[in-house]
Amino acid sequence: MSPPETRLRDSAAIVLLRGGGRALETFWVKRSEAVGYMPGFQAFLGGKVAPEDREIAMAGAESEEDRILRACAVREAFEEAGVLLALDASAAPVRDALAEARRRLLAGEVNFAELARVHGWRFRAEALVFAGRWTTPPFASQRFDTSFFLARPGAGEEPSIIEGELASGEWVTPGAAIEGWRQGAATFAAPILYTLRALEAGEESLAERLARAPLEAGEPARRIELKWGILLHPMKTRPLPPATHTNAFLVGEREMALIDPGSDEPEELKALFRLIESLSADGRTLKLVLLTHHHPDHAAGVDAVRARYRIPVAGHAGNARHVRIDRKLTDGETIALASGVGEWSLRALHTPGHTRDHMCFLHSRTGTLFTGDHIPGGGGTVIIDPPEGDMSAYIASLERLLREPVDSIFPGHGSPQGGAKRRIRWLISHRRGPLAGARDALHAGRARLRRHAARAVGLRRAFAARASAEARGRAPRHARGRALVARGSVSGAGRSSRPTCVRARAFGIARGPGPASRSGP
Repeated sequence: MSPPETRLRDSAAIVLLRGGGRALETFWVKRSEAVGYMPGFQAFLGGKVAPEDREIAMAGAESEEDRILRACAVREAFEEAGVLLALDASAAPVRDALAEARRRLLAGEVNFAELARVHGWRFRAEALVFAGRWTTPPFASQRFDTSFFLARPGAGEEPSIIEGELASGEWVTPGAAIEGWRQGAATFAAPILYTLRALEAGEESLAERLARAPLEAGEPARRIELKWGILLHPMKTRPLPPATHTNAFLVGEREMALIDPGSDEPEELKALFRLIESLSADGRTLKLVLLTHHHPDHAAGVDAVRARYRIPVAGHAGNARHVRIDRKLTDGETIALASGVGEWSLRALHTPGHTRDHMCFLHSRTGTLFTGDHIPGGGGTVIIDPPEGDMSAYIASLERLLREPVDSIFPGHGSPQGGAKRRIRWLISHRRGPLAGARDALHAGRARLRRHAARAVGLRRAFAARASAEARGRAPRHARGRALVARGSVSGAGRSSRPTCVRARAFGIARGPGPASRSGP
């Protein structure tokens, strides 16, 4: 039975705008490397619905759900950037009071609904323009159902970022943001890209185009291109729970490598082939398949892809015990791909630990590491299962990756993320702690075993000595009994008892008589 997919959480995002025409700008932020979801990525302001959002009045909302989502957008904009959106003109606040109100909110002294009541803030739904509803793809460890809204700050308001969940924020033209993405300097989720492209096309019918974007994004194939030239395609597989999908990646601008096609299910392969063939319109062709390791949820689709496109499959030589390999890769070997905006060649890195034959693939220009099962997405860890798995080798592989120019992690399961070095250091610390503890426990256990063994030897000697003494104490009686039997002085109906069974009282076990024996003629 497949594990249930991650529950969708209601959330809201705010696309702040200023200027117009060619001078149109939007405000975007960079997420901190310390957050659990998509750390280090660019995003718009926003977050998930909080209980207090249900208490915030929003005049003109179409429904209760609409009111709550718009209230969430207003609250998140104030928390993250200090701008108070959609405020009714009759309830205009004293601007000098906003900074103190925000300080109290972030300090947890009050919540936003309480601030609104105290200051008499009233909000209008029409000041936030609906701009599409996106859901997180199923590969993610956290999933959201996010409503996007367009808004403009009030006169004199300027967004400001207080470092915490966010590292920075800035106004940017849509064209400049897209160019940074093309050059590999920015990484963000698909809704950000579609929004930027719609903004770049101008403000005419902007809201309508943005509202249609989530539906059009899947035609002719769903395209999740978090970095230019790097497409993520989740395939439904049978990994260990809670994962439900394996991330296949298409890497390259003119020639592409396909990393880990993990499903051989017809519908999953059909979707993958549709994506690959849709990319031919961009002049992209598939050159080869790369395997991070041989596990079925990463390699099951290999034969079907090879047969359809007549391309080789490359991976560590150890994979050949499980999967047909056409090109055996060695540590540090370059996989050449044709250049485009920049260099696209990948480097194979042997990273044993999860399996002996595991490899990661590094795109040095963008600092992108395709980690297979070596580093999972989110905040979890990977199973190290001997004899294929080896914890010491795993930690050594992680330490090796710290010496590589790695900026972001694109895993086989879960969400891609920035802050790669921070994540790797955490995994090393996490794994070293239990490993060191296990070794200490083993050494302590051996010492305890030696003490118990010494005690057992002492008890055994004491037991033997006591048994010997008791046997000597009964010897005359037994000797007399044997003599009497020999002389016929004991009748056939008579009984003689064997020596008492002696047990060590030190173990709390009582002495008891041995079985009786009958002697007769």
